[in-house]
Amino acid sequence: MSQTPLFDAAIDKILAPLVPHTRTCAETGEAFDITQRDIDMLRALRVPPPKTAWWARLRQKRACIAGFDLFRRDASDGTSAVSMYDPASPVPILPPAIWYSDEFDPMQYGGELKSEEPFFAQWETLSKKVPHPAIIQDANSANSQWSLYSLAYKNCYFCHTGLDNEDCQYLDMSMHTKHSTDAASTHSSEWCYETVGCRGCSQTFFSEHCEESVDLWFCLACKNCQSCFGCTNLRNKKNCFLNEQLTEEEYKKRVGAIDLANHQVVEEWMNLCKEKIFRNTFRLAGLIFGSEQAVGDDLEDCQDVEGFIMKKSERTYYGFGAVSGKDSMDFTNSVEFERCYSVNRTTQGYENRFTHTCASCIDVEYSELLTNCEHCFGCIGLKNKKHCIFNTQYTEEEYWQRVDAIKIAMLARGEYGEFFSYAFSPFAYNTSLSGAMFPLSQEEATKLGARWYEFPPEKDPAVLPIESLPTELSKVDASVLEKRFLCPVTKRSFTIVKPELEFHKQFNIALPRVHSSLRRKRRQERIFPPRLYTRACGICQAVIHTRIPSAYTAPVLCRDCYEKVVIGEKEVPTIK
Repeated sequence: MSQTPLFDAAIDKILAPLVPHTRTCAETGEAFDITQRDIDMLRALRVPPPKTAWWARLRQKRACIAGFDLFRRDASDGTSAVSMYDPASPVPILPPAIWYSDEFDPMQYGGELKSEEPFFAQWETLSKKVPHPAIIQDANSANSQWSLYSLAYKNCYFCHTGLDNEDCQYLDMSMHTKHSTDAASTHSSEWCYETVGCRGCSQTFFSEHCEESVDLWFCLACKNCQSCFGCTNLRNKKNCFLNEQLTEEEYKKRVGAIDLANHQVVEEWMNLCKEKIFRNTFRLAGLIFGSEQAVGDDLEDCQDVEGFIMKKSERTYYGFGAVSGKDSMDFTNSVEFERCYSVNRTTQGYENRFTHTCASCIDVEYSELLTNCEHCFGCIGLKNKKHCIFNTQYTEEEYWQRVDAIKIAMLARGEYGEFFSYAFSPFAYNTSLSGAMFPLSQEEATKLGARWYEFPPEKDPAVLPIESLPTELSKVDASVLEKRFLCPVTKRSFTIVKPELEFHKQFNIALPRVHSSLRRKRRQERIFPPRLYTRACGICQAVIHTRIPSAYTAPVLCRDCYEKVVIGEKEVPTIK
């Protein structure tokens, strides 16, 4: 028997006549398809069809996730706290120790959610009243108080979104990695620097999408290789320089002549790789491992999925970042979830819809920061609650009557089915994760309704110009740890921390000369945007789906052709 009969009747009228068709994205004006698969999922999850293309929906959701910056803010208890919310954010904050304790009761901020009034305006009022945790961290992590969205970290500094990492600095979206700095999407690796998308690697530097390799420099898509420099798409090779096979003696002599302890030399090689070596080499359409009916990139042990960075998931579509998801659509950064739609950072969730950062919840909608809750609507910060609306407790009978009225009114106004817009994000666009993945100008972000944070100009006379930092590592000593330098690009000050200096000294690599947040955003730019394009394989002309756009003119290959090329059974056509 339906708990929301009015809403069910109304949504059936919308979903029943749906047939596959093409829509125009309300945000970008681009065409996107509603497929039969989409319709089947929408009917199963009881939600109306989306108004925007899926990558635009992803951008909107990730605008509600904190980016790479942390701030010092005044908390509601009168203390000062390190916060993921910028000082201009409208949400109040509390130190995590208080927010997660029994001392904090978010129910005291509750009120009545009126079905006859627009939902999101009422939500904004509640969001500005209920304190948020200043920063979201794993209480079980050790000595990693400056890391964000982390699980099981140890001795990590300024790391973002990861699992089981140890002794790392400026590590983003990575798992099971140790002793690394300035890396992104790097998994099961150690002693890495400036890597993107590497797996099972050790002592790998300035490299992308390499696997099970040791001692690589400026390499792309190499697997089971050792001691290679400036190489691409190699398999089981050793002592190669720019894909040329050398003897061990020749290789050491060639590499030894390159002084990577000099920042100018590092910049020259980084630019050479970006503009010539990496750009002009053939690529695999998508990294898909042990998966069936999988469309997208970086998919592992999945079945019937479409999206990016997913592992052990089934029948999940339009997702970015998932482990163990089932029968869900439109999600990002979620783990162990089922029958969920349009969710951000859901952990162990079942039938959650339009939520952000909820854990161990069942049937919660349009809510944020809920833990172990069931049947809640429009709530913030609740723990162990049931049948609540707008942080107010109701009986089971009252709850369902009110939710039925609220949802049908939202559906009629065109609100139900929409995620929280940019205007309702507690983060400024340029400090959110979307600001790194989908960079926009201030004008473009403001046009979307997003807020923009202006970092205050650096006025401390003790901050040194970047020219004061030697370009040669040999001229840097421990006194650098006591200094602050002005980034020439962001005009923000930054420091060199002790583990970072020790890493650079150990591998004789020049120190960075720009702010860490800029370095992290630049690594994100090295990853193709999370959009799928239809192209033809550069050899057999078979239809392929890839995140590599047509502007990338080098051949993009299907897996069969790619594997035959890397083992020497086929040749790649010459780029014209």
